[in-house]
Amino acid sequence: KDQITDSWNSDYMKKMRIALMKGERVPQCKKCYIQEDSGHNSMRSTEDMVELLKQTNSDGSINIPPESLELHFGNVCNLTCKMCSHDFSHMIGKELLKMGDADPEFLQWVKKESGTVNNWTGELDIVYDWFKNEKIKNSIFTHVSSNVQDLNIIGGEPTIIKEFYELLEFCYKNNTLKNKTVLIHSNMTNTNKNISSWLGSMKYWTITASIDAIGTRNHYIRYPANWNSIKNSINFYRDIAKKYDNGGIAFNPAIQVLNIDQLVDLCLFFEEQSDKPSIGFYSHVKFPLICNYDILPTNYKHDVANDLEKNVHKISDKLYADDVKNHITTLRNETFDESVKKMYQKMFIKYNDAQDKFRTYTPTWRKLLPKLEASLIHK
Repeated sequence: KDQITDSWNSDYMKKMRIALMKGERVPQCKKCYIQEDSGHNSMRSTEDMVELLKQTNSDGSINIPPESLELHFGNVCNLTCKMCSHDFSHMIGKELLKMGDADPEFLQWVKKESGTVNNWTGELDIVYDWFKNEKIKNSIFTHVSSNVQDLNIIGGEPTIIKEFYELLEFCYKNNTLKNKTVLIHSNMTNTNKNISSWLGSMKYWTITASIDAIGTRNHYIRYPANWNSIKNSINFYRDIAKKYDNGGIAFNPAIQVLNIDQLVDLCLFFEEQSDKPSIGFYSHVKFPLICNYDILPTNYKHDVANDLEKNVHKISDKLYADDVKNHITTLRNETFDESVKKMYQKMFIKYNDAQDKFRTYTPTWRKLLPKLEASLIHK
């Protein structure tokens, strides 16, 4: 309910900037540090950080108003992804509450182990939809249209929210889309035919496709995503990119227990989808812990690493190949001791078995990944 610029020179931000100017590592940037220390790219741009710090006053304030904005369209989403948080999908909370109706003890266990078995946050029935408040919506739309040049749009899932399209139309009518570079994060399950003219009017646009596996495996991880709809969406945006030549598709897979073995095939699929394939970053999912492939049995990790190494030569894009090689190195290292790994493995089995039982019309993780099942139950 605050004004969109209220945080820019808040005490919180000024203290953080002062710490960064001193070369200190701030805890709020922990995830980026982990990514970078592992040899991967992170979501932040260190070049932008350097330039911003040059513009920062000694008290941590910045006189220049922000020209970039990461705008979250609440947590309204149509999927319940394995590694996601209730902060980003209200459907996760809805599903867990329904599971809790049938098994209250399971829901209590999920809440107790949150962060380990599920990124449960806040109250599970909360829906974040600031855009339903006309005053707030109009204030934000006006600010974005007038001031923002680099816009990063995140959900929820923006493409199922009508106010997302209203924002594009607002900027279009005010003739400000032409000045904007826009990044839109989408699970690619939905499109809108009118978006073509909006994208074509932008300075540059990128659709960041959150796709974590191929076919049924992606349906399982990003339940209940429809694979045919995703492929149709990819073709839809490819056609727009060819028509206007001012944008394209990037792929941002979240690498985890359920897809690390399919990484080369996933890269090859991405290469097939674009003349100029792009990956924002290859995220190694750390939380919830049961999604982190570091918890896997050592033999299974080594088998996956060996298989990836045998096939990485098939990837023509150097960026793709280098990211896969970084994951191969990580697979061959150990983060947790054996007793901790076994504890997390048991949690993985308990959580996913319960969820698979509830989701009666999708293959189970055991059927999708029989080698993983054999490794975890020591067949």
